[in-house]
Amino acid sequence: MKTQGYLQVEKRESPKRNEVQYNGLKNQGATCYLNAVLQCLFMTPKFREALVSYEAPRDCGEEHLLLQLKKLFEQLSQKTATTEGITKSLGVRNVFEQQDAVEYYRKILKAVGTPPSEVFEGKMSNIAKCCNCGKKTKETSTFISILLSIDVGNHEMYDVENGLQTFFNHSKLEEDDWMYCDNCDQKTETETWSEINEYPSVLTLHLKRFDFDYIQMRFKKNDCYLNVPPSLQNRDIKPKYDLYAVINHKGGYTGGHYDAIIRSYENKLWYCFDDYTVKQTSEESLNK
Repeated sequence: MKTQGYLQVEKRESPKRNEVQYNGLKNQGATCYLNAVLQCLFMTPKFREALVSYEAPRDCGEEHLLLQLKKLFEQLSQKTATTEGITKSLGVRNVFEQQDAVEYYRKILKAVGTPPSEVFEGKMSNIAKCCNCGKKTKETSTFISILLSIDVGNHEMYDVENGLQTFFNHSKLEEDDWMYCDNCDQKTETETWSEINEYPSVLTLHLKRFDFDYIQMRFKKNDCYLNVPPSLQNRDIKPKYDLYAVINHKGGYTGGHYDAIIRSYENKLWYCFDDYTVKQTSEESLNK
């Protein structure tokens, strides 16, 4: 499972490359999923700045995630940090049981709330059109990630940009799924698609690598290779987004290991954040 983040980068003066040093996070047992997400959030300038400057409500207790995240970011800017306060705030009962990184990305943003989480929020409409009379219905909601289904074989190459275009394609529903049209007073052939109404500052893509195999009655992972573009802009995504973070999962459905590959906003170099360890890597490591 990989979560791609795209950031519209602002220009800023960069320090000398050898002046930048990043710190790791201690693994409590199997909390690599959480560490990878936290490093991505820490390395997102707009989120970090919004979090640090946001005044917590007076009734916000010491154990609230907002305050624990502020404390963690302060530690992480100076040394290897611990996440006990974070796991307690999130209600993680068993730190030796691996969880899903995307699930905890969502949990963290929901708990932190606005304004910090607004960096990742956009508005999307799901539209259904009656093919008989042309009437459209629209439902609009907030999103913090887009789920992309992988439609290639295990040993093939999946192109992330093509996958995103497929997500926004118009499609006609099977007859059993036709929707009821008030104008026609019956179920009619239905065309559906999605549109982004408000673009987030940071666009997060979630690649669905796990599917349930009904023959073997278990979840199976698609380990196909990825073609990840360094920047993203097409007919459906109007702003230009530059890739700056990828969360990787190595292993199967019941276990494995997470790390994060992130481009520094300070010196534009890529780093691999693997629990305690932070080391420089290359952009080429993303397409594996």
